[in-house]
Amino acid sequence: MKIGVFCMSASHLPMAARLLESVRSVMPHAEVHHLTDEHCPTLTGVDSTRVFYGAMPMAVRRMMHHAACEGEWLFVDSDVIIQRDVSDVFEAPFDIALTDREGTITTEARYAVAMPHNIGVVFSRSQDFWSTVAHHLKTLMPKLQEWEGDQLVINAMVKEGGHGFNIKTLPGLIYNYPPRSADDPRTKDAAIVHYKGNRKQWISQNSQEKVVS
Repeated sequence: MKIGVFCMSASHLPMAARLLESVRSVMPHAEVHHLTDEHCPTLTGVDSTRVFYGAMPMAVRRMMHHAACEGEWLFVDSDVIIQRDVSDVFEAPFDIALTDREGTITTEARYAVAMPHNIGVVFSRSQDFWSTVAHHLKTLMPKLQEWEGDQLVINAMVKEGGHGFNIKTLPGLIYNYPPRSADDPRTKDAAIVHYKGNRKQWISQNSQEKVVS
């Protein structure tokens, strides 16, 4: 199993380094690959750095990276910590496995109506899926091609029956949990914790001692 970390900002590399530490602790068999552009420094310690060169909107670049990744991949944002081995997710049949927001604090947000699935954590077996998303994304207005358009396209595809792809939904409480506070007790029950937005400041408190073996 391969893990793709999308990170184009040098300022996010310290977070990505903590993500890498968490993977090495609980999933030593997994390969970790830095997905980026030609301007971001490489994340030290990864198995490879994959670069898409040239000027393009950020969300488009991300989809192009995903479409180039063959086999079984877990794609994650750089502000994620993995607390347990999640490779068993691939024992189920699917093309793409998304996480929902049910029971998490983001269920309460307005954007959850249009985007009930967050793509900061996605399990993937299908390059064609990402090529399809990229195709639709490029038809949207420029600001959406930069940010959120990929997530909007994917959520629309789910609502429309998957467009021929087998899309599985996983519980966000387990596989994509955004903590409510720095000491949220439910964090320890999650396999993957997502420190979205202003939660990023709490990543340093998720030490290796708290990672579940």
